[in-house]
Amino acid sequence: MMAAIDHPTMKKSETLGRILVAVSLIVFGVQHFIYGGFVATLVPAFMPGRLFWAYFVGVAFLAAAAGILYKLMARAAATMLGVMFFLFVLLLHTPRIIGSPSNGNEWTSGFVALAMCGGAWILASAAPLEEREKPDPFLRVGRYFFGLSFVAFGIQHFVYGRVSAGLGPPWIPGQPLLAYLFGLLFLGAGSAILIRKQTLLAAILLGAATCLYFFLLYAPRIIVKPHDPGPWTSGFEILAMCGSALVLAGNSTKEVNERVFPT
Repeated sequence: MMAAIDHPTMKKSETLGRILVAVSLIVFGVQHFIYGGFVATLVPAFMPGRLFWAYFVGVAFLAAAAGILYKLMARAAATMLGVMFFLFVLLLHTPRIIGSPSNGNEWTSGFVALAMCGGAWILASAAPLEEREKPDPFLRVGRYFFGLSFVAFGIQHFVYGRVSAGLGPPWIPGQPLLAYLFGLLFLGAGSAILIRKQTLLAAILLGAATCLYFFLLYAPRIIVKPHDPGPWTSGFEILAMCGSALVLAGNSTKEVNERVFPT
């Protein structure tokens, strides 16, 4: 007889995932105040008060972090966070991708924002419902955005294999091969999430892979160059995606247990 998947362990995974997302949001929020002038240049030119919007988004990140850590507010905070990242995709990244379709960095940035949007809605879907509260069907889109983004990352590892290989620490052997292996992992795990097959395993693999990315690639750069905002931003984007993968793993455990052991 099949045994139920250990719920307390996966509950801890879900909690850790929420904490990682919240910590990343705090870093983003602080950055918006430290580098407000630069962030303002990223705001579309047609929007008035660009510096205001830079600080406004910084406040929104900090508020979302607080809401996600407070269970009663987690669903609303994560839902609105996802909406904000979706607006980033539409207003900031899509025009740039259209303007420079051959620029791999623009595609990466766009799909990172889409993954953050999907991760936020995954977190919202996993948050407990209040009495008589009904789940929002559109939040299910989150896992598809998340999976699609990792399919894109996987493809990029093959298209830009040499660039991906050059990102790793010099002391790790076989970097070109590792770049393609990570690309294959992202492609396979993202596809599994998209088709809702082996979602639990896919989420665990993505959580482990993104955790390795953070500690092997970005944490050393943050330590060596603590005043360089680049590694902080990219590193904590990866950490937020790691947290989202852990939340998805925890939520998938519930789905597996409910399907195999219906009450």
